[in-house]
Parts: sequence; C-alpha cells; structure tokens
Amino acid sequence: MATAVNVSATNNAEIDGLLSGYKWTGAITYSFPDASSDYSYPYSGGYGEPTTSGFASAPTQMQAAINYAIGLIDGYTNANIQYAGTNGADIMIAQSPAANPTSYAYYPGNYASGGDIWFGTQYNYSQAKLGNYYFATALHELGHAVGLKHSQETGGPANVAVPTAHDDSEYTVMSYRSYVGASTTSGYTNEAYGYPQTYMANDILALQTMYGANFNTQSGSTVYTWNPTTGQEFINGAPQLAPGGGVGGSANRIYETVWDGGGVDTYDLSNYTTNLSINLNPGASSVFSSTQLAYLGDGHYASGNIYNAYLYNGDARSYIDNAIGGSGNDTIVGNAIANSLNGGGGNDTITGGAGNDTIIGGTGTDTAVYLGGSASYAISYDSATQTFTIADQRSGSPDGTDTLTGIEYFQFTDGFIASSAFTNGGVVTPAVGHVATDSPDFNGDGNTDLLLLNDGISGVAVWELSGTQVLANPQVGTMAAGFHFAKEGDFNGDGKTDLLMLNDSTHDAQVWLMNGTQISAAGTVGTISAFGGWGYADVGDFNGDGKSDLLLLNSVNNGVAVWELNGTSVLANPQVGTMASGFHFASTGDFNGDGKTDLLMLNDTTHALQVWLMDGTQVTSETTIGTISASAGWRFSNVGDFNGDGKSDLLLLNDATHGVAVWLMDGTQVTANPQIGTISAFAGWRFADTGDFNADGKSDLMLFNDNTHGVAVWELNGTQIIAGPQVGIAASGDSYARLEDINGDHKSDILFQNNTTHVLTAWEMNGTQIALSGQIGAINANGGWHLVT
Repeated sequence: MATAVNVSATNNAEIDGLLSGYKWTGAITYSFPDASSDYSYPYSGGYGEPTTSGFASAPTQMQAAINYAIGLIDGYTNANIQYAGTNGADIMIAQSPAANPTSYAYYPGNYASGGDIWFGTQYNYSQAKLGNYYFATALHELGHAVGLKHSQETGGPANVAVPTAHDDSEYTVMSYRSYVGASTTSGYTNEAYGYPQTYMANDILALQTMYGANFNTQSGSTVYTWNPTTGQEFINGAPQLAPGGGVGGSANRIYETVWDGGGVDTYDLSNYTTNLSINLNPGASSVFSSTQLAYLGDGHYASGNIYNAYLYNGDARSYIDNAIGGSGNDTIVGNAIANSLNGGGGNDTITGGAGNDTIIGGTGTDTAVYLGGSASYAISYDSATQTFTIADQRSGSPDGTDTLTGIEYFQFTDGFIASSAFTNGGVVTPAVGHVATDSPDFNGDGNTDLLLLNDGISGVAVWELSGTQVLANPQVGTMAAGFHFAKEGDFNGDGKTDLLMLNDSTHDAQVWLMNGTQISAAGTVGTISAFGGWGYADVGDFNGDGKSDLLLLNSVNNGVAVWELNGTSVLANPQVGTMASGFHFASTGDFNGDGKTDLLMLNDTTHALQVWLMDGTQVTSETTIGTISASAGWRFSNVGDFNGDGKSDLLLLNDATHGVAVWLMDGTQVTANPQIGTISAFAGWRFADTGDFNADGKSDLMLFNDNTHGVAVWELNGTQIIAGPQVGIAASGDSYARLEDINGDHKSDILFQNNTTHVLTAWEMNGTQIALSGQIGAINANGGWHLVT
C-alpha cells in the first residue's frame, strides 16, 4: 500500500495552482469494489458512502474511463499504479447516492477514504465515451485522487490558483471553467463531445512535479496521425481510443495534449485538406480542422485540436521534432530544436525558428519565414540539389542554419525575396517591401488585411482576411482628438503592420503597435517641429533592422531628417542632409539591394533624378542618375522591382504618347532605360498600379479602361512584356480600390469597391488569370466608415 505525504510549493503558479499539497509515495493500488464490505469500517474521513443505500460498483464504462486515465498518468509520470481487482486499495472507485448530484474524490490521505473516488447516481455515467462529460469526469476525479486540486481555487502549499489565462479546460481538466473567464458556478457549457480527451498541459506538468516525468513513453521514432472524419488518433499506425466510439459527426472533435518522452517524433497531417496551423512549441496548440474544434459554449471554441505538453525541467527530450502538412494552405511553426517541416501541397508558410531546420515547401507557392532583417542572413543555393541554405549571422544564430527545398519566397522582417532571384549561389537582399502588394497584414499570417477609418468618430477598424473570408472586423480603437492616420509600417519588427498617427495641432507622432485586432501598445514617439518647417513625409527602414523609421522633410530649408524607431521609441533623429535647390522628395526604394531604404529626389526645373543611398542616418552616396525628358512628355510614376534582382527600378509614363518606360537600377547606375510599350489611351486604357501577379518576384503593371471597365495585366521580365492581355471586366458600379494578397500566395489580387453599395469584391489572381472572384463584405459607409487605399 502507498503512503500519503506532503508536497511542497514550486513558486510557479502554473503548477502550484493545481497542487493539493498531498501525493502518494510507493506502489499505488486501485480497485473497483463491488460490495460495501470491501471498504474499511469505520470509513474514516468519509461521509458513509459505502453504507449508503444504493451503493454499487462503478459502471463498466466509467471503469474503462478510469483505466484509460491511469494509463495516461503512467505515461506522463513515474508513478507505479497497480490494479487490485475489487478488493481494498489506495484508490477505490465506486458509486453511491451520497455523492449526488455529481461526483467527488478525496485527496491522498492515510485514512480510510483517502484517495477514493465516488460517482453519484443522478447522472447516467454508463454513457461515458471519450470526449464527453462523463468520461472527462473520470479524468477529473482521478486527478484529485492522486493529488490535484481545482485550478480555480486557492489553497495547496502555495495557496494560489492557476493564472487566469490557463484556468480553463484547454489547460487543465481540473477547472470548473469551460473557457477562460467562464463561470465556476453555473456548470460546464461544453458541447456534448467538447470535453478534454486527456489530461492537459498544466495537469501533466503538475503530475510530473509530484511523481517525476516518464521519458520512456513513446521514446522511439513516433508518428502521430488523426482521422479527419472521426478524430481518432493513431500512433505509429496503431488506433487509439476514438472520440464518441468513432461515430464521427459531432463526436469527431480532437481535444487533447500530447506528451512524448523522446525519440524523433512527427505530427503527420498529410491526410488533411484543410488549412492547417501547426505549432511545435511546448504549450502551444495546433488547429487541424475548424469542424473538429471543441465548442466550449457561449461563442467560445478551443484554440486548438492538439496541445503540446510543457518541457519538464527544461528537458528537450519531449519536444515534437517534425511536422508534415496537408494539401491546404498550411502555417507551420517549429521549435527550439532541429525540425523537419514539410508543407505538403498548397501555399504554405513555414517558420523553422531556432535550431538547424530542414524546410520542405512541397507543391504550391511556399514561404519560409525568418525573424530578422535580410541583411542578417547568409543565403546560398546549390543548383545540383536545388537546395537553399540560410544561415543566421546574428549573435548566437537565433534562427540557426536551415536547409530548404521547394520554397518560392523567403520572408524577412524587411520584406520578401523570391527564391527565383538566386541563380549562382550569391547572396541577395530584397528591395524594400514585397512587389505583390504594400497592403497591411496586422496579424502576420501572410494574408493582407484591410484598414478602415471613420472620420466622424475617429474610429479605426481592421478586417482580418483569409482569402475572401473576413475572420474578424472589429473597431480596434479611437484616435485621440486632433490625430489623423498617416501611414502603415512595422515599427517593432514583428512582421505585423502597425499604424502611425499624427496630430494636426500639437504635431505629435504616435505609433500604435498592432497584434491582429488588438493594439498591443500605443505611444507618442516624438513631436515634429512644424514651426521650424518640418513635416512628416514617409516611412522606410533606413538602417535595415526590419523596423520602420520615419522620414521628415523641411519645407523651409529643404532639410531631410530620419527618425530611427524601435517600437514606440526614437533611437536617433538627426537631419541627414539638405536637398539641392529645385529638388523635391519623390519616392523611397532600395536601389542597391542592401535591405535599407534609399531616397529618390526629382528636380522640378531640370527634371534630373537623384538617388541618395542610405545607411541609417548616413547618406553614403548622393548621385544624379539621369534626366527625364519632360519636354517630350515623360514623367516619373513610381518604383518597382521589374527584373527581380532585389533592387528598386523606376517606372516612367509619357502623358503625350502614352509610352511606358522602365529604368533598371543598380545602386546609382541606370543599367537600361528603354520604352517597353505604349498604353492605348484612345481606347480608354490608363495605368492603374504595379504588383506581382504571377509571384515571380518581378513587378508587373495593371491597366484599367475607363470606358469598358476592363482590367489588363502586363507581366514584365525586366524591360520585356511577356504577356499583356485583358484579364476581366469590373462589375457595373465597381471602382478599383487597391492591390491585396488576400490568400497569401504572394500574387497580387485586385480589390474593387462598389460606388453605391460599398461592397468589396476581390479577384484572386494567378498571372493573367482570375483564379477566384468573390465578395468580401460591405463597408458601412452610411455609418461614416471608408477603406484606406
């Protein structure tokens, strides 16, 4: 027989919030008594449960649930739990009306009732199946019997509850809360098969704190798979207990935490067709299918299907090593060790993180994500194996050295690089931004989002998009009096779009740091000296740290200043130079491909073009690159990367002949500047925008016809037009709004807004083909809202 002993606090509320203060030591026995006489008399510490009329053995279904739960605890810990039949034991499980209306259990104790579990008779526990309330009750009560307390209550050796963010069924079966913030007195609100199917991450860590961690569990090479129809798990092909008995339908939920003791382990989701979100970090969750997410009630769903257990004492053996995606557009995130991450089909976004990872894009347009600026990485290509190597050159190499195949784009905090830019193993850095679109991405998922403003109430709203589906569209905040929206940027370098606000009276500059539809921080970064002639001009990344900076111009003395930002802090803000007489600021770009924003200046009299190459707050070169023939009708239009070399080029238009010219740039050198074509203006056509419609990393042109509402795309390869067809006709009443990348495939999509209904429609593009056309939603223009274009 085991002995109950005291448990000390750990000073970690995530653990201490579950510790009752008691545990068993020695071999622990459990039994399913079938007679009152199996219990000691007197039944010290209890309430006469064995002798209450109606005593019965536990239903066989609950016995099966207890056996399952004990198997889980054996797998998590080094506890030695042995079955003792129907006789006396440390943990005795039976049924008694004394436990009505539901059930309860006693903590480990050196008295007759210590560790015993009692199920009441008012509930039909014979209905217990994996995933339902009755089955989860077995896990909960056995948790008490081995030393876990309720997570929402104080008490235990540290007299604390589990922190609010983890006090719900997603992190512990010991909580009375179905979801974070739910009531603890009105009962669970989970759907019928929406209950945890295992102990969850906080439970596992607390159990291991008491009984040690079992690193022999699945310690070999283990492959985990799940059935998209029934939710059943398979381990190395062996079927595990199925939710609801495997009937599928509303019982197909997957809601569990995985503990794996060692070896090389893989989540294989290659049988899924949904857009997966896989995260291998300890404590993180993964979503395989929204239809398999547990509904927790009151509009709340579980954040994942599968949750990863925490590390025990930092031991790396329990990391999940690898992941294989399905045929959808998957998002896969690795962890601190060397991972093998395979996107499978679809347009996947893969983040290896720390460790020397192997990243396989598979089919589709795939992106590998890195958490630093491009200048911090050495990138090489082996044409024989068609393999890329990306090595993090920062101190400590936080992203490691990765080997990649089947990847079309590399995403850094300062922009994207098309893998097609690598032809000879050289190192390439991107032009500022991505040529497909400069639209915002507030949650960093690779799909562009929409920003809406309300001038009447100074409201700011974000529509998070996934294709033409609006995932969320709340008002995220209200600008303070006197402020107006100025520009989007990424001021803290987290890959998520932030907002710059300016005050027309005080001339304060304010940054809103965004995390999806939440403002994570907002602060005034400084005050622009408007009385001294200074004014805001643009944003850029002048020092290549992946964080947007501010460009200021002086209308009095032609001064140019840069404010280098780190979130809401200004690191430096000097005047960096003075424009020569007659020049004005025309555009930003990255003309030498070093990942740092440069400046383009244009002379209003001579029409000379000047490039300032920048290195933070230093102008490293100030060179006149050529003169535009304004007398012949030519004018500068905008910048792009027309040959995909990572260096910004210039687009020129002719208002007299309607010619189109491209100046290919290499730093301060114009390597070519031919006229590439002529727009048929007499037929109603005009230039509308630049984008990248075929995801080749080269800027293309979009044309619009004001007479027929036709839309044409000129696909460019440097100074060559490789295709230029009309791709479609906009619907009656629709006006072109902007380019987006709403599905994250790095191809420019076209957004229209109806002038009357204000319905937004998107054309998802694949080169010169419209792959999909769909309505996104209607803007409440009558309520004062409008789209930022």
